[in-house]
Amino acid sequence: MHIVSDLYIRAMNKNLLSVTALLCALAMASAQENGKTDPTLQGTTTATTENIRSLSLTDCVQIGLEHNLDIKINRFQPMLSKYDYSMAYGAYDPTLTVGYTHSDSKNPSSTETGTTYITTNSEIYNDNATAGLNFLTPLGSTVGVQGTYSRSGYSPGVYNRDESQFNGSGRITITQPLLKNMWIDSSRMNIRVARNTMHSSELTYQYNLMTTINQIELAYFNLIGAREDVVAAEQNLNQSEEFLKETLKKVELGSLIELDSKDAESQVASSKSALIGMKQAYKTAANNLRRVLSDDFSQWQDVDFNLTDELTTIASLPSRADSWYKGLTLRPDLLQMKVNLESRDINVKYSFNQLFPQLDVIGSYGHAGAGWADGERPLTQVAQGTHPNYSIGGQLSVPIGTITARNTYKRRKAEREQSILQLKQKEQNVMVEIDNAINSVNSSLEAITSTREARQYAEQAYEAGKVRLEHGKATSFEVLQLQTTLFQNKLAEIKALVNYNINLANLRYTEGITLENYNIEVIYE
Repeated sequence: MHIVSDLYIRAMNKNLLSVTALLCALAMASAQENGKTDPTLQGTTTATTENIRSLSLTDCVQIGLEHNLDIKINRFQPMLSKYDYSMAYGAYDPTLTVGYTHSDSKNPSSTETGTTYITTNSEIYNDNATAGLNFLTPLGSTVGVQGTYSRSGYSPGVYNRDESQFNGSGRITITQPLLKNMWIDSSRMNIRVARNTMHSSELTYQYNLMTTINQIELAYFNLIGAREDVVAAEQNLNQSEEFLKETLKKVELGSLIELDSKDAESQVASSKSALIGMKQAYKTAANNLRRVLSDDFSQWQDVDFNLTDELTTIASLPSRADSWYKGLTLRPDLLQMKVNLESRDINVKYSFNQLFPQLDVIGSYGHAGAGWADGERPLTQVAQGTHPNYSIGGQLSVPIGTITARNTYKRRKAEREQSILQLKQKEQNVMVEIDNAINSVNSSLEAITSTREARQYAEQAYEAGKVRLEHGKATSFEVLQLQTTLFQNKLAEIKALVNYNINLANLRYTEGITLENYNIEVIYE
């Protein structure tokens, strides 16, 4: 199998996470010839040349990446986690506050006894407008910017003045934690955890891709095996029918008794039964491949396959040390646990910070302005800073009891220790999985050699048995037994080849290199 260009999967981080699979044309694409039919389909289905698709394993992977429902469903999780990560930054969104009040008060006239001080009827009014902007900084500081503008006055009284007084001010106030919430607070913790969660979901998506591709590989190899089983069963039936014809001729000539023909007829019936079972197994294997390739099974149910790849027999002797290194450094599920452990560390750091008292330094600086009958003067004074004012101080808040904070910190530490042990356990399990996969590869490779030799010896024994039968040195029953043994050895060899290819695919899966094997790169932008 030769791939000229890489297969890329691209995931967008804003509004859409999409998978774009870019595979090149393969040299095997020339196998898609009009009218070419898989030999196992002869007598298996009523398919026509129009609904037979020639597919390599790489073709199946490409189709699966585009249409497999598991991939389509899991594609949303990184996108949702990206939204959660963006939402975490909402803690730094500023809050704008705008207000306006108007008040009016009428006061009755009065005369103070024993004096000549007289207060006439008066009306006092006040208009006040405020605007403020408050926000949290990544350093944990709380910043407030506020501005006020007011107008006040009263109707003619003892002073006979009806002019309005205008006041304005602008002020910025900063509160900076020095202990609790200084190096980490809830907002920064949520952002860091959300970032790790997003990374974890990306790794989960990659692992799901690997799992789906592995399922496609297994379905493809099993379908090849089912095809070869059908071929072997058809050959076995042809041999049985040919032997029956020869036996009937010999019975007519008197060289064999009629009982010999019954044995041959029984063999034909058994061979037909075996072929029916193999065809049914082929249909089941074809449905399994259709299921992992399609998001609409009805569009594929009448499609039959001409699989262009062959089962590899090239010996592969993996290195245990290299495989362990790959598994421990590339497995997405293992990397995901490491990312989750980082989140545990963040939670421990935050809960430890919450044990400290709240010590804040508070500072403010502002300008003020005022004027009679001139509404612009206060604004000018505020802008020029002719009347500055400032304040600086601190505030200490110490909780009397810290039961919740102390036990939360203890719990977070215990959770981290548990995660460390779970990670160690996972690493050990990965090493065991890889070791088992390597042993399976080696065993199946040995099985190919032994089953091939057994099949070759069975062929020789079957041919020798027919010769002995011709010379009267063997019975037809013995020859039929040799034929049965040959058929069983053919099936065993096919199974060994299928198992070897499946075990190689499973080894790549346990090593975490399934995507790399097909030059698939997952890119999140």
